[in-house]
Amino acid sequence: MRHHLPTIDRQRRITHSLRWLLPSLCGMFLSCLPAEAAQLKFWRFDQAQNRLEFTTDEEIRPRVQLIPNPTRLVVDLPGIVLGQRTLKRTLGSQFRSVRLGQVDAQTARIVVELDPAYTLDPQQVKVEGSSPTNWSIDLPTPKRWQTATESSPQPLAPAPVSSPPQDVASQSPVTTKLAAPPLQIAQSSSGISDILVTVDGLFLPTKNSKPKVEVKRSRNKKEVKFKISGTTIAPQLAKTFTPGYHGIKSMTLKSVSDSEAELLLTVDRDSPDWLASVSRFSGIVLLPKGGPSADRSARRPGATVSLVSPNRPSAPTASTSRINTIRRIDLGGRQLLIQADQPISYSTRWSGRAYQITINSAKLADDLRKPRLGSGSPLSDITVSESDRNTVTILAKPSTNVRVVGVQRRSNQSIALNLLRPGQRPTARIPSNPFPAPTTSPPPITGQAVRGRKVIVIDPGHGGPDPGAIGIGGLRETDVVLDISLEVSRILQRQGVVVYLTRTREVDVDLPPRVRLAERVNATAFVSIHANAISMSRPDVNGLETYHAPGARLGARLARTVHNTILRRLRMPDRRVKAARFYVIRRTSMPAILVETGFLTGAQDIVRLRNPAWRKQMAQAIAQGILNYLNGRYN
Repeated sequence: MRHHLPTIDRQRRITHSLRWLLPSLCGMFLSCLPAEAAQLKFWRFDQAQNRLEFTTDEEIRPRVQLIPNPTRLVVDLPGIVLGQRTLKRTLGSQFRSVRLGQVDAQTARIVVELDPAYTLDPQQVKVEGSSPTNWSIDLPTPKRWQTATESSPQPLAPAPVSSPPQDVASQSPVTTKLAAPPLQIAQSSSGISDILVTVDGLFLPTKNSKPKVEVKRSRNKKEVKFKISGTTIAPQLAKTFTPGYHGIKSMTLKSVSDSEAELLLTVDRDSPDWLASVSRFSGIVLLPKGGPSADRSARRPGATVSLVSPNRPSAPTASTSRINTIRRIDLGGRQLLIQADQPISYSTRWSGRAYQITINSAKLADDLRKPRLGSGSPLSDITVSESDRNTVTILAKPSTNVRVVGVQRRSNQSIALNLLRPGQRPTARIPSNPFPAPTTSPPPITGQAVRGRKVIVIDPGHGGPDPGAIGIGGLRETDVVLDISLEVSRILQRQGVVVYLTRTREVDVDLPPRVRLAERVNATAFVSIHANAISMSRPDVNGLETYHAPGARLGARLARTVHNTILRRLRMPDRRVKAARFYVIRRTSMPAILVETGFLTGAQDIVRLRNPAWRKQMAQAIAQGILNYLNGRYN
């Protein structure tokens, strides 16, 4: 069977042919699209192998769901415009049909529907991208409902993304497999599906919706209302929760209409205001103004907590495997050192004359001994207590004329309280990089003698209303990369390099203007800086990736030089130098690279990326790599 699409005015459309592949598989070659739109060049569903494949001419990140009643695999293709009616093919047997259509003005959709008697195990659905334009989805053998898992299938998490689908510059063409989240009953294929309490605030995952959020606080300061339009909520969320974190006494989520929801927080009168932002990384971020430090007395979870999952940890009953154990509390010289067997989540405040350190989700080791205080001790008293809410509290009262400088992180599992006597000056900054470089301090920047006028354009990804990826604890990509980029600029300028930044603050800059800046100033090289991300269910994925345009010889040389310089100076996993068709490195005429400085969703990388000292080391490493390239010292 062969279908031809009708001929349309050339000024409006470019028309090609469409045909079905038979008999064992159904698919098509399709390229009837507006001239400016991305094209779906090929797709097919191989029923013999239970495999869906599709290819586009521009990089995309598909959104994948598994929806019940009847079971359907739904694959949304952002940026693909078909301009034709829905195309459908009947399959028969366990798979009923497969169809292609336009779900909205900028998104095409492929749906593989099963016979109502069959379902799929979401944990066995595998999504892989061999490149940004070539994707495949392997489905397990369908099972009859009588022998299938007891719970209904649920929507799968979004396909791995390093940034919002709209921002081609920061997508990463890593070959990854999508891990399905724990099995739940899927109440809805769109809208808010959960409430996650993070270390920094709240995160509301959304599916297939583009919500808008307005924040309003009551006159008596005791209520914070979030008006969320453009989305729905799952039925299990329409109730009152008492998370007990971030100063929230209670929170109620309800539906106002079919496209509007309302979240009401009950808080203390003197607690900080709240901020809201919508991430294109499928979620709504709600944070107390000023961050967790704005209310040091507020409890914070030691890890992200779901208010919907029946297995979520709670303070009184958390599994002991998730509870941190404080192994040592030692007083020596100018420091009170606290060491644990897991990463420490803590808050600090003054309690009368004592400095209080509160460690969340923690307990004391059975053999832990409290430090002994001698006559010349910088502390006059210290109290260590453990509450039944899995919280360890340390009250340290400084001796007369001893000043508390504050707490600094020495590693992800140890912190130190700094104490100064009269006449003493603060010691050198405590290394706060939990994964230090091989040397005790970063090597000095070398290669100052850059010959001739060299111009570098540094491009901090995202910005303004586009925060980029949102990582563990709500850390935003835009904040990380702007910090690193500004430091790279400062270092290079000190070495005599002329530097232009595509942005220096939180503003929205589209991709073409970034490229035009580099062309206008006749840049020697273009370096785009990003932070990576993948599914929240893959905290094991960590490391450095650097990209250049396919076939770009000088771009590849620059990428290898910067990439290898970073690895020599910072200890982190190597995810290699790769070629990719990202807009900002594909459209620039000079050598151009895109550096992914780590995964915001990685358990190791998130600790690094949160750390200002580590971000400075990353900036130094990137700058050194650029200087090496400019001076002809290639790696």
